[in-house]
Amino acid sequence: MECLIEVRNLTFGYEDIPILKNFNLKVNNGEILLIEGDNGVGKTTLLKCIGAILNGGKNVYFEGKHLLEHKDLIKNISFVLSEDTLYEYLTVGENIKFYKNLFNENHNYDAKIKEYIELFGIEQYYDVLVKNLSQGTRNKLYLAIMMSKNFKALVLDEPFTALDKMTQEKIISKIKFEAMENNKAVIMVTHIDEFKKIATRRINITKFEC
Repeated sequence: MECLIEVRNLTFGYEDIPILKNFNLKVNNGEILLIEGDNGVGKTTLLKCIGAILNGGKNVYFEGKHLLEHKDLIKNISFVLSEDTLYEYLTVGENIKFYKNLFNENHNYDAKIKEYIELFGIEQYYDVLVKNLSQGTRNKLYLAIMMSKNFKALVLDEPFTALDKMTQEKIISKIKFEAMENNKAVIMVTHIDEFKKIATRRINITKFEC
């Protein structure tokens, strides 16, 4: 397997209190990496550093290039947060169009989002304001948007908790397909056993001793 993402000697914290210290990690194409550990050890912080949401891409390398110096490579990472980033006063369809433009996607995005919307059974909400959707439907829309993006790495931070079992099974199938058939890297934090089972590799983060 070829290394896609590498974290080198990452130290990061809040208000001068380090959460991660000299942390190293390699993530390969085609693998599903599960990150485990107790609350507060830095799992979400690590994911946000990998996605350059925190720390500006320092100490993170994508295909051998430093994200800090090659920020255009961030577009290859689809980051799915535990809370969605949808716009409540736009409709489902308007959110889809907004993110297509934001991601600078082409017509392939249209085909993929249509597939996901139909897979999740939410096509009837196309003209409904997001603020009027149930939490489960919002989560389906958010996942559909983020997984339709053209990406090489999919980063998932606890986005599955409000999904019904049937939708979870559909997402599991899609994640496995992206990794195994499309040779994408998947990095996830989750407490749901069904998602843990599909991991091809696990790491456990422990709180370092100061």
